[in-house]
Amino acid sequence: MLPFATSAFVGLPSIGKVKEWEECLSQTPSLPSDLPTSCPSGTAGIPTIAFDLPAMESSLVGASTERLRTALQIIDAVSQGRMLFIATCNSIASLPPELRRRFTLGTFFFDLPRAEERETIWGIYLKKYNVSGQLPNDEGWTGAEIKECCRKAHRLGITLMQAARYIVPVSRSAAEQIKALRQMASGKFISASTPGVYQYQENPPASRRRVMRDLDGPLTVMPPSKSEA
Repeated sequence: MLPFATSAFVGLPSIGKVKEWEECLSQTPSLPSDLPTSCPSGTAGIPTIAFDLPAMESSLVGASTERLRTALQIIDAVSQGRMLFIATCNSIASLPPELRRRFTLGTFFFDLPRAEERETIWGIYLKKYNVSGQLPNDEGWTGAEIKECCRKAHRLGITLMQAARYIVPVSRSAAEQIKALRQMASGKFISASTPGVYQYQENPPASRRRVMRDLDGPLTVMPPSKSEA
């Protein structure tokens, strides 16, 4: 079984003779594998067809290959030959070089979200769960942990600060695994957050901030208090 999920975007405009593009997205364990593939299709307004590779496996000799061939024929028919294949994985080291070469658009590394990215995620889930108030210290949090904090605050009727007491970020529980992924990706893959090649910094400067959120208002970033400075 391949250690990644695959999706195909259909309906992409053809550029010259290029009818099929491919890229691979390597990510930390906290990022759902479907988001990097479904979000671009929603932004572009084109259909997404998700491959469930394990479901295509069969005990009969040759049946797995036949199912995969049928799936590819369906995608080719729906897209009229204009498609983009994207694969996501948490451990790209197990993929052989000859397979990586197929991703002609490059391999992109998704690190943990930065401060400005987390603020955008907060805005999404604060609205979804209809909660507001002072945001907790979210340094090292992922989108899944921000979502869970908002969900807990909504379901339990508590503040976001109280809900945060029950959140253990993956950057703490799987720190060594994430560090190993970052070191492996540094200088080798393209950054999904910033232009150019991903570069890992052992101790990046921390940006401490206090944030207040009104339900219908924007996120307000305030400078650290004297006790935090």
